[in-house]
Amino acid sequence: MNDEPEERLTCPSCGGSFGDSTIERGIAFTPCLRCEQAMAAACCAPVPGTASGWRVQILWRGPELTLKEAASLRQILPVHANESIQGVRDQYRALPGWTGRRLSHQEMLELRAAAEASGFTVIAEEEDKHVPRLHLPPHPATFYGVELSPSFFENGALATIFREAHGTLVIASESLPLAECVPIPQERGRQFLDEVAILAPLEMTDSAVIGMDGISLYFRLRHSSQERGFVAWSPDAHHAPRHHALVLALFRLAAELAREANSIAFLEGIHGYLDAGLPVKVFEESPRRVRLFGGLSSLSSEALDSLFAATPPETPLLMDLTGFEGMGTLLYPRFARFHQRPGGTVWWVNRIAARQLKEAGIPEASLYTDLELAKAALAARPT
Repeated sequence: MNDEPEERLTCPSCGGSFGDSTIERGIAFTPCLRCEQAMAAACCAPVPGTASGWRVQILWRGPELTLKEAASLRQILPVHANESIQGVRDQYRALPGWTGRRLSHQEMLELRAAAEASGFTVIAEEEDKHVPRLHLPPHPATFYGVELSPSFFENGALATIFREAHGTLVIASESLPLAECVPIPQERGRQFLDEVAILAPLEMTDSAVIGMDGISLYFRLRHSSQERGFVAWSPDAHHAPRHHALVLALFRLAAELAREANSIAFLEGIHGYLDAGLPVKVFEESPRRVRLFGGLSSLSSEALDSLFAATPPETPLLMDLTGFEGMGTLLYPRFARFHQRPGGTVWWVNRIAARQLKEAGIPEASLYTDLELAKAALAARPT
């Protein structure tokens, strides 16, 4: 469970809140509103960018690449020209196709024509909209970043830049006019670097797993003058566990430190793609607020039970379901039982949540679309 980002990001000297950042000569300065001490971090300007070019997918006719198709692919893709047919086939075993990105218009046309002439199905998509791209900062900064390309959501990028004792988190997405640039507290930065070091990311290579839906990830790293780039598709703890742990380390850091509403919305939108656990945030404010977002299935049962069991039963609670996208009906009894807790519970809902909670048996009088009305109703309940 995550605490409210503003609660975590506090001045290391006095515990006060930070104000707005300013940029001077490539350094972002973020002042404390209480003691006026400023945290300095490298500016994140090099990270966001605009994509150009085309993405091309060459799809096999069957569930896997045949020897005949491997022979054709060897002729189409120069990188395989000197490899054996069996060697090409082995490289793409269990994969549904080949994907090339950031191709020029002419490269796309030539590749598509050659692949279609060999009987392949080809999907070509233009990538000239604003899509964040990773660019390494000048030496000697340490850099860990990932581009995220989910199938049915906006693209984005997460990155960390460390210069000596100062760390910067960058969150960029298609809906953000400018990337959000946040100083990383020193202790949290050390924790992040320790998590990453255990994974030995500079030894990682492309993941062999790929699919049509899910999320494509492109990692770019630099540490101690060594650089590495590799790709993965929808990694989880069982398939490509190191790739999964690396993207989760970046994602969880971003979820803790993000301030901008659009950044938070982007992170919530990609949460489900990353196999990141129950989509929940806990805000230690008054009243205590628990935010459930995205969708829930029966696979969420145990995690949901743990969340409900960990919630103090006597504490008044505001359940925030304004970002909820629906749940399986098998979860209805769990919500109904939770609503009976003695501390009092009100639900701040969107249309989907309101419908499903009423179907679960939660009284309509406990459902609110207005935050202030929900808080007032909870405060008026007898203790």
